Formats: sequence, structure tokens, C-alpha cells
Amino acid sequence: MPALEQLAYISRSEVEMESLQAVAELLAASQRNNWRDQITGALAYSDGRFFQVVEGRSDAIDRLMRRVQADPRHSDISVVLRRPLESRVFPDWAMAVPRVSPDAAPLMAEILELAEDNPLGAITTLKHLTDVDAIHS
Repeated sequence: MPALEQLAYISRSEVEMESLQAVAELLAASQRNNWRDQITGALAYSDGRFFQVVEGRSDAIDRLMRRVQADPRHSDISVVLRRPLESRVFPDWAMAVPRVSPDAAPLMAEILELAEDNPLGAITTLKHLTDVDAIHS
């Protein structure tokens, strides 16, 4: 079995993501592509910025990043972490997104604040949020 990698990046949104339809369309496309490519991960959005963590084979991660770089919805893409993994952190999610709620908004902002200087801390917070949502869903 090919080795697993985890990659995390930050990007700026070039489209208005306040609409539930825009979020749903982005999530549906991500989940469909990630399922096909056996990529798991999670996405956070706050104040016009994305933080995405993806896990999978190196070649699948490279293809995903080429799609992201060509996607006009993203700009200012910055990879903040790429590392080998023993096992997936988000094994059950083609693309998890924490539920947007007043309680989650400060944590989503914190994830984006942490992402550049402490990507592992941002991943831990994002994992916590997705786990809480899974329990309450």
C-alpha cells in the first residue's frame, strides 16, 4: 500500500462564501473528487479564508493541489504542512466541514489564526470540531 501523506494549506476565497448554496456546491465537489481519489480531510472557513487538511497517497495529493491551484475560487495558496502519516486523522470524512454556528465561529477563526504558525494546532482544533459535530449530528 502506498505511503500516506497529510497536507495542509491556507487560501483566500475569491467568491462570496456566505451563501449556503456556495458552501454546499464547494463541499459537494470536494467530497466527490476526494472520494474518487481516496482523499480524506477537513475544511475550515473564516473571514474569506480557507484552511484545508487533506490525507492520501502522494500522487493523489499532488493532483488535488493542481486542481486547487487552477480553481478560480482560490488565491494566495500557501502550503503550511506536508508530512508522512502512519494513519489518517480524518479517516471517515471525504471532506469534513464543522457545522457553522455561533458557537463554532470563534473556533473557526482560531483555526485560521493558528494555521500559518502552528498548523498541527490548527489541525487538532479542526479535528475536535469535526468530532463534536459527529457526536451531535
